[in-house]
Amino acid sequence: MMNDGDEDNQQAALIRAEVQAQIIECLNRFYAMETGMWGSPVDCLIIRTVVQGRLQGKLYDLSALSEVLGLPISTLHRKIGHLVKGGFLRREPRGKSIYISPTDNTNIALDETFENMVTTLRRLYKGDINFDKNHRTSVDRFDDLAPWS
Repeated sequence: MMNDGDEDNQQAALIRAEVQAQIIECLNRFYAMETGMWGSPVDCLIIRTVVQGRLQGKLYDLSALSEVLGLPISTLHRKIGHLVKGGFLRREPRGKSIYISPTDNTNIALDETFENMVTTLRRLYKGDINFDKNHRTSVDRFDDLAPWS
């Protein structure tokens, strides 16, 4: 016979496992979308970082991108050359620096997949999580689902 503490722990473990499975599914879908649009995982990481920088009003040159991504400048130079030739990125000379930015085609492809990404996120949450701070359910705090809790 299980006591209330055991049942609570079992319920928490089941919820944690379900949330982890849904998050992994979401990440796998995003990965498939990105690699389908842009190629290798490193290429996707570069493009995603450049796009995010543009959205934040921050432009990256090779040295800044190298620092953020932890990749050698020589590798980035080669990869960005490939991505420029592929029409995903462009080089923008400004003064003495050359900044990397996404092309219009990259921005359009990202916009077209945005609805699929939103749908994936909605499916992940399935409306089960209430983000209202005054309302608490068993999955409102991800700390409750973490293995260290």
